[in-house]
Amino acid sequence: MLHIKNPVEKHFEKITRYHLYFYSLVFISQLPNCWHLLSIIFLSPTVDFYCNSTDGSSILKNKCPCNDPQWDKRVFTKTVQTKFGIYCDKKWLISFSESMTNVGTLLGASLFGMLSDKHGRLSMLSLSCFIVATSGCVVSIMPNIGSFIFMRCIEGLGAGGAMVTAYVLCIEYSGVNDRETVSALFHIPVTFSHITLPAVSYFLRDCNQFQLAISIPLYAFVTLTWLLLESPKWLMDNGRIDDAAMVMNKIAKFNKQPQSNIKAEIIEYNRTQNPASITKLNFFYIFKDKNLTTNFACMSWIYFVCGLGYYGVSEYISGMSKDIHRNVAISGMLILPGTLAAVILLKRLYRRTFLMSTCFLSGIFMIVVISTDASSTWMRLIMACICNCFFFLSFIIVFLYGVELFPTSIRNSVLGILSLMSRLGQIAAPPVVKSLSEITSGSVFGVTAILGAVTCFPLPETKGMELPSSLQHSKTLPRRKSMLEQSIMSAIGSKSS
Repeated sequence: MLHIKNPVEKHFEKITRYHLYFYSLVFISQLPNCWHLLSIIFLSPTVDFYCNSTDGSSILKNKCPCNDPQWDKRVFTKTVQTKFGIYCDKKWLISFSESMTNVGTLLGASLFGMLSDKHGRLSMLSLSCFIVATSGCVVSIMPNIGSFIFMRCIEGLGAGGAMVTAYVLCIEYSGVNDRETVSALFHIPVTFSHITLPAVSYFLRDCNQFQLAISIPLYAFVTLTWLLLESPKWLMDNGRIDDAAMVMNKIAKFNKQPQSNIKAEIIEYNRTQNPASITKLNFFYIFKDKNLTTNFACMSWIYFVCGLGYYGVSEYISGMSKDIHRNVAISGMLILPGTLAAVILLKRLYRRTFLMSTCFLSGIFMIVVISTDASSTWMRLIMACICNCFFFLSFIIVFLYGVELFPTSIRNSVLGILSLMSRLGQIAAPPVVKSLSEITSGSVFGVTAILGAVTCFPLPETKGMELPSSLQHSKTLPRRKSMLEQSIMSAIGSKSS
């Protein structure tokens, strides 16, 4: 059957005025949203407390039991610990609070992924922003630690949903040639959230004021559903041809371009598709197809590895400096060059080659870190930062790769589940760092990253391909190896032997 190019992607081959307007608003919305994913660092930092000894002859620092602690408020005037009296045998509530926020994030990514496949990308993005803003404000007035943890979970639910829906929305507005650039640039707000959040905390040392400051700005992005247009690709692939044509005509009007007969193009495109292949799929259908099941299983492991490795190595780096504001800002600055490099590298390298390389190199550099003499502090710091940069690059690639492997009708659902796997890795990272020795935990991160590189091997290549609209399209993605992949596989094989 004659292949006709997807009419929406054909009209999106060039970046237009509307695209710049659209990307700008969506990207900016992710800056305060990502603040919420990192906020626990400044809501409950390590705070010292002092108690009188049993005989009253001396003052003891961080010693338990303690009946009436005097908190050190020189850096932070109010934190979760000082607000709710979290110390000694209650310290576990802080890590539990962080875990529940991550649970909310992974549930939000999955839930809103499925909802946006059913009800649309844009409306779910606006709803997610509303949930984050409202729950974030309510967090600041919670009267006890139980209600605080519950609202933090809801806050994470909205933040996870906002990130997934915003990302897929941006990718579906991108043409084949610009998809890599948009995917890499989407992570710039994530990076800037690392850099700017310490500044917010530096000027607002009270956890309640800090929480309100990062929450209220998100109310502005609830209006995105009125300021932007729904994904025409989602509309087209869900049979809403009139709505898709109307969106494309509004975009043409915004760009001051003549309106084309896009409706006829969409009808002709759908006519050339196999009717069975454009049937709306349920997420669980992927397990009925060998290729989709393989893709999903491989990507699930790689997402888990990226979450475990990136956040685990970040824990390593965070322990190398006592100034929390400077430490978080520097760690954000260190991944900025990698984010910018991804714009160029995604254009030049195949998806699978790039992902395999970054996983492999992050594993190698992590092994170098634990093999370097402990007295070489600066050398170990540099190696850890390079390792973290490669892990972050893996995140950038894997987000784009995951979107390109699955058809439109289940794309957000799959990305939500994959994001859940990433969050599971993030949840597992702190216990790995804190409960295992430095060499053992470093070995875990290094070995899992190298295994992630191996797991890339069965995946098809998607560079330069249209976003799959149907199951048949996803099944026919090419599977080929580059020379670099063969070299990496040979290196892995020689090391294992």
